[in-house]
Amino acid sequence: MSLSSVMLIASDGLLQNQGLAISGNLTIAINSYTSTAAVGDYLDILSSAFANIGAGNDQISTNTFSSIQTLAANTLPAITNAVPAAYASTLVIGNNTTGFSGLVSTQANLILGNGDISKFTQTYGIVQSYIVQNNQYINTVKNSEILAPTFSNMDALTTGGLAEINTNLPVFGSDLSQLGIAWSLKNLEYFGYPWVLLSQLILSAGLLPELNTRLTLNGITETQINSILQDNAAVSAELDSIIFRVMQEVTGDLLQQVLLLLDVTTANITTMADLLNPVKTLPNSYLSLTALLPTGTEVTPTDSVLANVYVSANSVNSNFLKLFEEDTVYQDLALVIPQDQALANRTIASSLGQIKNVLSLKLPALAAAVSATQTNAGLTDITALTTPVPANVSSSLNSLLAIGSGPNGTLTLFDFMGATAGVPYTAEFTAAADTINTLQEANALYTLTDDVNGVYVVMQDTLDGDYTDIATFAVTIPPGLPGSGSYLDINEAFTVGLLPAAANLIANIVANNASSVTSLNSNFDTMAVQLNAEVNNLTAAQVNFGDLTANNRSSLLSFGTTLHQIGTDVEPAGKSTADFFAAITDDTNTYGQAITASFREGRNIAVLNAAGIGSDTQIPATGA
Repeated sequence: MSLSSVMLIASDGLLQNQGLAISGNLTIAINSYTSTAAVGDYLDILSSAFANIGAGNDQISTNTFSSIQTLAANTLPAITNAVPAAYASTLVIGNNTTGFSGLVSTQANLILGNGDISKFTQTYGIVQSYIVQNNQYINTVKNSEILAPTFSNMDALTTGGLAEINTNLPVFGSDLSQLGIAWSLKNLEYFGYPWVLLSQLILSAGLLPELNTRLTLNGITETQINSILQDNAAVSAELDSIIFRVMQEVTGDLLQQVLLLLDVTTANITTMADLLNPVKTLPNSYLSLTALLPTGTEVTPTDSVLANVYVSANSVNSNFLKLFEEDTVYQDLALVIPQDQALANRTIASSLGQIKNVLSLKLPALAAAVSATQTNAGLTDITALTTPVPANVSSSLNSLLAIGSGPNGTLTLFDFMGATAGVPYTAEFTAAADTINTLQEANALYTLTDDVNGVYVVMQDTLDGDYTDIATFAVTIPPGLPGSGSYLDINEAFTVGLLPAAANLIANIVANNASSVTSLNSNFDTMAVQLNAEVNNLTAAQVNFGDLTANNRSSLLSFGTTLHQIGTDVEPAGKSTADFFAAITDDTNTYGQAITASFREGRNIAVLNAAGIGSDTQIPATGA
């Protein structure tokens, strides 16, 4: 694959771990959130608490530290930067002192390779492959609903509709193969018309002199014969009737010449007109010819069942007349050949017309396809199906497949790597910061953040040893302060006094600020749902970060060749691959700008090629 100038620059940067970075907007949003008075103070508490974990009786236990991490997790996690309680079992925070926002940052860095972009490109490759496979199933399950209204049986579906034309495909195929080129599928609309058969003969080998003489003696001029080849639809019923009468008289040696030229080997053809009679042309399969037939005597297209074209030898199912009695093509044909043959031919033509691309086929090709096509004979569970995909199968697949944020629940890169792109985290952290600042300005958080009496201050002072008797390690929190009382040590001060006191104060904030609390909880729930989904999706795609190869040049070079393709991958809008990379491209340096330029170049090439303009942007990869 040829590379362009900007692709070379971009690839050079990728090889040096430059050009891609965690969304700058995400970093700004997290900093804005963690810089709020309440969250900032609490993160300081987490850091000090972690530093105090130990075996000594003046220090806190790991269980107590965990309780500090999860304070308000089930009521107002945004105020302590906690993982929402509903996701604590899946979003394991460990000894993280940076809270939920730290988990998001950690995940973003992990995906981007923690400084090794080749690990990101390896992850990207694995994820893209999984997305393609998974989405193919999601879309197919969804689109299977489209098949339901027209579904008759699985044989019809799996044989391209051939089984709806004849229930005995091997025999039908054999009959068709013996007809050589007698049928003109491109003139399917006029199937069964004598002039079409005559046209087939003339086009294959010219008009036989004796047959020409007979036509002339019956009043058909050379001009009329030419009109058959040049303007098929203009052939009159009167002219076609003459052709049919002549064909009825074509027997013996002349018939054998006709059959030879048309490559017809069907037995018991006694006149040329027999080639217009399905009972004669399909001797072994005409009784198994089928078509969609409205039930009863009324034509009701939505209420149809498969029915045989023939009920017995030379006896066409009379119900088919309801389908075609107003059809001018049938009416004209019935003026030329026997009505039963006209009705059978019109029915067969209608059925054949359901085969995809049938008008471009030659009869031998159709015959070969019919002969080689297999039904589901013997597969009783499959033939018994009344819908293309049973409801229990759709339900099972939908429960097993990974569901994403794209159309129909398809997966996008954001469903695996949203943290790196800052989606939806940037917006949610920004909104949370705004709400917390508003509460702070309204003095609604003073019981937490007040410089003298706030519970966060008391927690920090306790961790700093301000209330500890250095001789006994006992802790005494003065009266009037949250959690006041005497405790054996810091650990007890938190478990018995400070954490319950803080929980009560936060509960009061929740009760008195319903609208703001609802907004904050929505922010954190939205992010927790997303982060949880990303972790699960990466696991489902079998991404094991520990197994990725460090500094994998092959992965980087391969990724570099796809930059144009990435740039053109713009669907679905707002969730496309191009949108994802736009969020993580580092445009503060030449390499990142070259990546963005490569994306734009890819789109430009597509636009120019579509217009027929072309471009010389790509440098040849062949030797000079």
